[in-house]
This record gives sequence, C-alpha cells and structure tokens, in this order.
Amino acid sequence: MKTRTEPISQSLASLAEACTGGLSDAVFFDIETTGLSPKSAVLYLIGAAFEEEGRFVLCQYLAEDLSEEEALLSAFSERISGKKRLFHFNGTTFDVPFFQARCRKYGLPCALPEMEQTDLYRQISPFKNALKLSSCRLKTLEEFLGSHRTDPFTGGQLIALYQEYRISRDEQLLAAMLLHNADDIRGMLSVLSMLAYPALAGAEAEPDRAELASCTDYAGNPGKELLLPVRLPLSLPRPLALHADGVFFSGKERSGLLKAPVFCGELKHFYPDYKNYSYLPEEDCAIHRSVAVYVDKAHRLPATPETCYTRRTGEFLPLFLPCGTKESAPEEALFAPLFFRQAPGRRGKAAPDAARHASAGRSSSAGRSASAGRPAGSRGVQTPAFPSSGKGSGKNGGGKPSSFREGYFEANGAFLKNGTLLSAYAAHLLTHLLKS
Repeated sequence: MKTRTEPISQSLASLAEACTGGLSDAVFFDIETTGLSPKSAVLYLIGAAFEEEGRFVLCQYLAEDLSEEEALLSAFSERISGKKRLFHFNGTTFDVPFFQARCRKYGLPCALPEMEQTDLYRQISPFKNALKLSSCRLKTLEEFLGSHRTDPFTGGQLIALYQEYRISRDEQLLAAMLLHNADDIRGMLSVLSMLAYPALAGAEAEPDRAELASCTDYAGNPGKELLLPVRLPLSLPRPLALHADGVFFSGKERSGLLKAPVFCGELKHFYPDYKNYSYLPEEDCAIHRSVAVYVDKAHRLPATPETCYTRRTGEFLPLFLPCGTKESAPEEALFAPLFFRQAPGRRGKAAPDAARHASAGRSSSAGRSASAGRPAGSRGVQTPAFPSSGKGSGKNGGGKPSSFREGYFEANGAFLKNGTLLSAYAAHLLTHLLKS
C-alpha cells in the first residue's frame, strides 16, 4: 500500500476555513473504485484533505493490489479518528455507502455515517438553472469558477489505468491516478466558494439605505420600485444577476442590491370567514353580519369567498406565496395583512397572473353591479410595466402550473425602517429568484 501526504496551498486552505467555519474537525473525502457496486467492486484509492499537526494536508492511500483494500480502509479510518465533519461531492449516494459496505465486508468499524455531512453536490445543484450551468459535474463547477484541470481522465477511465498499474507498476500510471484523485479534492475545496449561493437567503438588509424610488419601465411609463441593499453572508465567487417576476438582484463579493416593483393603486384584503359577512354591492365591500343587520336587505347580499373583502389604496410590495400546501407560509403572518388583486382561493390553487407587473399602465374603473352582487374590478389602479419571467396566468415559461400565488403587503414607512422585516423580505425575494 502506498501513502502520500502533501500540503494544500494556503489559498485553498484559507478558502476552506472561511467557508466551513474552521478545519480542525473537518475531512474532505473522495474515493476511486473498480466499479459502481460495492458487492463486486473494490475501493483502491482514497483521497482526503484535513488538518493535521497544524497543517492542512492532502493524504492519499493507494492499494497496489486488491488484497490491500482492508489495510487501506483501516489505515484511513485510524488517520481521521476524532474528526466530526465530512465534506464530499455526491458522496451521499456513492462514496459514503460504498466505503461503509467495504468496511462491513471486513468487519471493520466505519465512522463516516456518524459524522456531520455536507454534500456539496446536493447543496449547489438546486441552483443549476439560476447559475446557468450546463451540468453540476465537479469539472463543470470548476470551469464556472475559472479553473481548468490538466488531468484528462474520468473516474471510469481510471479503472483501466489501475488494472494496468497492478501489473506493470508504471510510475506514470501511478502519477496519473494520484493526480486525478488530488484534482478531485482540490476541485471540491475550490467549489466550497459556491456555498455562497445557497447562503444568499441569509442576506442582511441595510435599512439605512432602503428606499422607494421613482423609476421608468421599458415602455417609458413612470412607476416606483423598492431599492434594498443587502450584505451577503459569504463572498460570491462570481458576480451574480438574477431576475424573475419583476424582481431583480445583482451581487458582487459580499454586497448585493434587490429591486422589487411597487404596486401603486387599490387592492383587496379578503376575510377568511366569509359566512360571517355581508357584501354591500353599492359600496363594493364586505362588512360583518353584526353590523350588516342595520343595512336594508335590498342593499346587501351574503358574502362569498370572492366578495368578502375590504379595499385599500396605497403602495404595495409583492409576496410570492407557495401553492400546493395546506399550511400557511411564514410570510403570511410576518407581513400581514395581505392584499390581493382578486380572491386568492385555496392554497393548493395557483394565483392569478403573477406576471401582471408587465402590464403597461393598465387601469380599470369601478364598474359596480348591485343587481348581480359581483365585485367590481380594480379601482383606478395604475400598474407600471415591469419586466417579468412570463409566469403569468398560473403558468411558467414551460407551460407548467405556477408554484406560487402572488399577494401584496403595504410598503409603509414602518416597514422601511424595520431591519428585521427588511432582511426577511430580502430572504423571501432571494429564495424566490433562486427557485425561478
């Protein structure tokens, strides 16, 4: 069995420490095997980076013959004894269960499943579309960060090299195998910086700089938008720009700016217990039955879910609330009371047109109808033409049902001065952008 230990560069060590909160109990782990099934394949090469005697090192264990697998597993397990955190790339489905199965074959204890695990693939892959990645392979992520390997082989191609090395002991084959495995470890360390993307939802707003500003849309119509500067938890490895449903984000290093469209006009707040309300068609609003008894029966109707509302005119900011769940979203309580363009319906149903920010200067008159008892449309609402992702009418760009329904809350002075609410809203918008 061959063992090789070398120092990790200071730049990678510093990056790893910054992204993980410390290296003393951390292990970065990757394996090479002769196949995919631990029942028939052998683990012949382990690469790992960890802190040892005050140095951050890369350690590699190679079984020069298949008979050395047990010694390799035992030596590596002993070397990392006492470490608490394990980092890997797609190791949840392959590296860890494979290592565990091979230890079980020899009756060896395996500490890996007991360690706190971070699978970088699972952390980063949900943001593939937002980052416009062609894939989430490790090499692709490295290239996204501007790094290009000299190693030409894949893990599958390495198997043939290993089989030939077992016979020839060719030093060039050995160097090629060790280089590939070492590049996997170094690549894993470099993509730690991409943990800044899932960490975006932890951005802190800067309330002293938040403001409602005048703006002009693409069609030249005047409007307003929220400008919300944020401080990011981790430094972005590359500048990032996101936009969806009229919301924009631009970020560089640890600074970012969110822009959200302001709806100026009239919206409706719907009461959930509509059976306890009466609708007044001439006033176009609902009042509680205890008060409605004093209104002539000819001028009131039993409220329905669609007519049980009160109207308010002002400046509002959008919320993107989940569909398909019976539970209310935390935002519904945090930013209450919420307002809607029309009855929001059940949580399992998609909202009305989530892309209406794109409607240029639309307005409608009251249009009351006392005889039919139907609610009037939006009253004098002016909606600037903000760009959107095209997820209107409950559909997204691919024709699938929208995953959210759109509500609003008042953008008043108290909100703009509340750092906690501003940070919560920043997290809400960033989460929506990253999922869009």
